[in-house]
Amino acid sequence: MQQSIPSTRMVNPLLAPSGLRAAIMEIRTAAMAGATCGRQDGIRAGTDKPSITMLLTMKSTAGTMLAVDPMPASSSVSIGVWFPFGSRHESSSARGFMHGIEHMLFKGTLHRTSRELIRVFERSGGYVNAFTERSATCLHCTVPAGIWKDAAQTLLEMAFLSTFPEEEFVKEQSVILAEVLQTEDDPEEKSHEEFFLQFWKGQPISFPITGNAEQIQAMNRNLLHAYYLEALQPANALICVAGNLEAEACIRWLDDRLARISEERLKLIKPGLMSNSKPLVCQPATPSYFRTFRKTDTALAYVIMAIQELPPSSLREYLIRSTLGEITGGSSISRLFQILREEEGLCYTVFSSYSAESSEALWLFHMQTGEGELPIALDRLESVIDGLGSSLPSSMEFDDAISRLIGSLQLAEEDTDYRQRRMARGWLATSTMYSCDEELAQARSIRYDEVVWAAQNLAGLPRARYVFGALHKADLRKRGYVEQK
Repeated sequence: MQQSIPSTRMVNPLLAPSGLRAAIMEIRTAAMAGATCGRQDGIRAGTDKPSITMLLTMKSTAGTMLAVDPMPASSSVSIGVWFPFGSRHESSSARGFMHGIEHMLFKGTLHRTSRELIRVFERSGGYVNAFTERSATCLHCTVPAGIWKDAAQTLLEMAFLSTFPEEEFVKEQSVILAEVLQTEDDPEEKSHEEFFLQFWKGQPISFPITGNAEQIQAMNRNLLHAYYLEALQPANALICVAGNLEAEACIRWLDDRLARISEERLKLIKPGLMSNSKPLVCQPATPSYFRTFRKTDTALAYVIMAIQELPPSSLREYLIRSTLGEITGGSSISRLFQILREEEGLCYTVFSSYSAESSEALWLFHMQTGEGELPIALDRLESVIDGLGSSLPSSMEFDDAISRLIGSLQLAEEDTDYRQRRMARGWLATSTMYSCDEELAQARSIRYDEVVWAAQNLAGLPRARYVFGALHKADLRKRGYVEQK
């Protein structure tokens, strides 16, 4: 019988009374002693040891959302500075700007050179990195717990006090251009790029995150820095911290440092250099559905199919779809892998993925196969997806998927970087955060009929199809595909 778990959701402070916005919004403790869902099958029977999870959130005086997940048994701390802007927020005159900004965050601040920045993290055995996505940009690090304040101070300087030296900008322009050209040489990357240009045709979300070569060469340092000052403001940021530290002390320290940095940041703002481009308001993406192909001289054929649906309305719905993802193509015991590769030997690579944003959710199905195997492999891939609605999951498939989902969550619990990312992902998608304990409890309670409903719903949705690479045009045309010029 499942135990009752106290809620650990975090309230969005922007929706709370104004008097609470600069205070700790909510502290919930979830004491969990192995919640079960009535099944006696190892992992799912609640064999994990009791734990206590405390998430602490606060809106800082600088307007930054702060979230801390203390992990007393860990020897490290991970910090992520997140911004709700990515390539989908760029106008036509700012293509590739967020990715360019990501690179320039490492090139010097008001107080430190590029080498001095990196040295703080790497001399301790830790690391610092960053990434740009379609919907978000993140600067993050993991370091030994004893130096978390030095790391956090440096990360805050990189995020908010970067100077974009002209000589560094010129060099990094060449680096980014090489990154783009590398994508041109990678057929898997190229196939995805071409697919999304068709799938979300004409919308900002469809364009390459990096921008193209022409756009990178046309970048202007002053305009890029002005865009940075507009987008990467403390009031736009979410800072997530997980690891061996005291939560309230961390919140107070971050609040103080952010207030100081906000004042220092004024030194970077120069009259007449503000950008005419600002991040766009995110609009839900509208998909196009098609069957297209493009023949190239690559050795393999790269197949992509996609289904877009509404974003999950709750953590539970997200976990139900994730369970379906495990059954469909999330592992080597999934249907796609077992049927197409293990039973029929039609391909080397085949898998599916599920991701969710605040405005849409996306299923992707990937396959790489030879030119000769492509026609049959395509038919089998279609039949497996279609079969989700009629060939219901077996009890073994369902149990394996739930056990894999729970086991993955349990293994990831000890990873400080995973813990800071899960807080950020939850907040950016739903303005909500859940403890690991609540996520595990929800996963254990997923019912078979919920997954069946999700499978039948997925099988009935339209999907886009694209084949890139080695292929016989006649085989594709017989299956209703149109050549992409």
